[in-house]
Amino acid sequence: MISGEHALSRELWRSYVLLFIANELDLVFTYFGLVRGVFLEGNPWLRPLLLTWWPIIVKVTALGGLGLGILVILEAGVPRQRRVLSALRMATAVYTAVLVLHVVNLLASLSRG
Repeated sequence: MISGEHALSRELWRSYVLLFIANELDLVFTYFGLVRGVFLEGNPWLRPLLLTWWPIIVKVTALGGLGLGILVILEAGVPRQRRVLSALRMATAVYTAVLVLHVVNLLASLSRG
């Protein structure tokens, strides 16, 4: 049987992996949408750097830092782990909404030719 603390740890890592995947899909859809001329980048800081390696470096650095943060928070106790899990779930929900918008825009552009 899995203890509550171990289950919370697994849920933190599962949420992290989902957020990581959503981030990478966002990057792929953004590039695809830009190439097709379907939409513009919404992040004003990354907009001038879009067709360089910087967006990938920024995402990998941020997600790597988040992974290290999860390692640290696993030693901080259950209340903090629950707060971090809530934040991860909210961030994943936001990225999921962004991905849905990407898919809708890309499908609409494909139907227009």
